[in-house]
Amino acid sequence: MKANWKEIQSSVIGARAYQWGYVRVLIEQHNSPYGWHLSISRPDHYPSWDEIKLARYDLLPANITMALIFPPPEEYVNIHPNCFHLHQMPNES
Repeated sequence: MKANWKEIQSSVIGARAYQWGYVRVLIEQHNSPYGWHLSISRPDHYPSWDEIKLARYDLLPANITMALIFPPPEEYVNIHPNCFHLHQMPNES
């Protein structure tokens, strides 16, 4: 599968936004231990594993390790019902 990402206007200052069909991605780089952050969503259902994988490898540097992290419940924030967040693992490139 090959994605045809189109950059779109981001609603988040400092982040870049992309769309491929119904899939939307926001990417930003933080000055924190987690560095890169990718959020991926669809309006109709959760993104598929293949959509998540394509976004990660197409839109982020290849030499970093990304993870889906479940923080403590009191720190969990997700304002979109069909969104996943990937974060760069600390101490990686």
